[in-house]
Amino acid sequence: MAVSASAASTLPLLSLHRASENPNPTSLSFPSSLRASPLRSRVAASASAAPPAETISDDQVGDAPEATEGTGIPIPSSIGDDGEQLAPKQKIRIKLRSYWVPLIEDSCKKIMEAAKTTNVKTMGPVPLPTKRRIYCVLNSPHVHKDSRFHFEIRTHQRLIDIMYPTAQTIDSLMQLQLPAGVDVEVKL
Repeated sequence: MAVSASAASTLPLLSLHRASENPNPTSLSFPSSLRASPLRSRVAASASAAPPAETISDDQVGDAPEATEGTGIPIPSSIGDDGEQLAPKQKIRIKLRSYWVPLIEDSCKKIMEAAKTTNVKTMGPVPLPTKRRIYCVLNSPHVHKDSRFHFEIRTHQRLIDIMYPTAQTIDSLMQLQLPAGVDVEVKL
C-alpha cells in the first residue's frame, strides 16, 4: 500500500484501518489484535460448538462456560482446586538468627539433613537481609567531642520452609542439638 509522505503525516494512524463494509467515514475499526472483546464473546467465539457471540441471548448462557484449550480463561470452579495444589496445607517455617555466620550455616545444614532423612520437600535456606546495629560511643567522657568509637553488631538471618511435614519430621527436628549462639523461631 503506497501512501504519500504528506498524506501519511496529516492522517492519523488509525484512519488507515477503516472498515470496508462501513460506509460512515467517521467510524474506525481497529485491527483484531488491538480490539478488546468482552469475556463472554471471547469464550463463545473460541468454542467450536457454540453459536456466534451476536446470537447468544442471556438465557442461553450457562453459569460456567466450558473451557477450551488455548483460551487461558480459568473456569471459576477450578480456581479453588488449583489453589489447593499450589499452596501447601501445612508448612513449618524456621527462622534462624545468629551473630556468627559459620554457626548459622552449620545449623541450616543440620535442619536440612534432618528434613531430607524423612523425605519431605524443603525450601531454603534463604538468606534474609543482615541487620546492622551501630553504636556510637564518645572516646573521652569530658573533652574531645569529635573523637568517637563506632561499634557494630550484625545479625545474620536464614529462612527454611518445610512443606507437608510428617510426625517423623517433627520428631527429628525436636531431637536436633543446635548451638547456643543461634536463635531459632519456629512457626507452624
